[in-house]
Amino acid sequence: MSKSSKEHHLAEFKDRLACAQKHRDTNEMELARAEYVQALTFAEKHLGPYSPEVDQACYRLANFYAALREPREELAVLERRLRIRQGNGDVTEIVDALQDIALCHASYDRPTEAEEVYQEAIALCEETDEKHQPVLRATLLYFGDFLNEQDRHANAVPVLERGLRLCARSKSYPSISGSRLAANLAVALFALKRPAEAVALLEQALPVLAHRSQPTTTITRRMLYALATEYRKQKRYADAERWYGEAIYHASLSNSSRDNAFILDAAADNDLKLGRAERAERRLQKAIKQILRIRDAHHEDVLGIRQSLLNLLIPAERYAEAETVLTEMVQATDHPDFSDDRGRERFLNNLGFVQVHLEEFPKAEANIRRGLETADEENSAYLIKNLGLMFQKKGYTAEAICEYEKALTIFEKHFEPDHKVAVFIREALKELKG
Repeated sequence: MSKSSKEHHLAEFKDRLACAQKHRDTNEMELARAEYVQALTFAEKHLGPYSPEVDQACYRLANFYAALREPREELAVLERRLRIRQGNGDVTEIVDALQDIALCHASYDRPTEAEEVYQEAIALCEETDEKHQPVLRATLLYFGDFLNEQDRHANAVPVLERGLRLCARSKSYPSISGSRLAANLAVALFALKRPAEAVALLEQALPVLAHRSQPTTTITRRMLYALATEYRKQKRYADAERWYGEAIYHASLSNSSRDNAFILDAAADNDLKLGRAERAERRLQKAIKQILRIRDAHHEDVLGIRQSLLNLLIPAERYAEAETVLTEMVQATDHPDFSDDRGRERFLNNLGFVQVHLEEFPKAEANIRRGLETADEENSAYLIKNLGLMFQKKGYTAEAICEYEKALTIFEKHFEPDHKVAVFIREALKELKG
């Protein structure tokens, strides 16, 4: 083939791929399919069946099939791409193609096949060969991540540790790939209840992965959250604040409203530990807006974050605002898919409690008695105690004593004698019986 002829064929091949991409971008998928197939056929005929262009067309076509969730077609073109690279004999190129096949198997829930391909790719690499080291590191990273996704954390640890040892052998330590390996290893270690080792890894990896020059990823966001939460457990609230801040920044760059909401919720709790109630409230309000983008009002994620807001409002005696939040929570429990009776009783009890303090006694009594309709004996103690509080606030001494005594009997049966609510009831009875 003459040079001018080859250049003409290359130009036409690129035009066909560009046309296919244009159809894909406008969601004209069948037209895109036809153009991709024609580009592949054209490359085979005019540029050779083992040419880089056929390899490229196979990859683009596989990506297209993946978007349409067509596993048989995707696997077929990926395996053809592998055969092209096997014919050329470059180990690094072969391993790269095997990685894509393994990812394909994993994405269609074929873990046995995925693991076999990963093992095949690793076996092809020679650790002492500097040309093999980058692709071997990548394969170990992907394989370790796959094992974590399969909840095989104990198996993931030696794979990821091998990757880190390989990084250490490199003449110029690859900080990005090393940090990714360390973060994935930390995932496994957290799952195996080895937090101290996980924290030590993240303290080295996250300054690299969370740098503004790096793209945000799911694992970076979640490990920032994990490190901050571990610091919060250790009462290192200032350190936790730094990493929650980084986690919030990375979550804001993603489309994961759930991650964003959970990080804001945890960061708000840390703010309260630091005495920063105003910022905690702002973060919780933002978290509620985020989670409502993807969850209905009755979902446990929404109710959990609203409960966090209540934990701020009620101790601050901001009962009117708490009433608004609790009214929304109780209304959410009327949804036919909501089945947590204990949760509904708790929300009704808390709503009754704040309404007692607002002196909205008819509303308070109605909500407390509604909760009692489904409560078992143990959980009824909290509701009956609030009936006693209501009667006490109204000045009905005899009724208050009656309800408090019933509640105290249940508390003493089911809970420790020094339970804080039991202590409160005894003090109230002492006052009432003065």
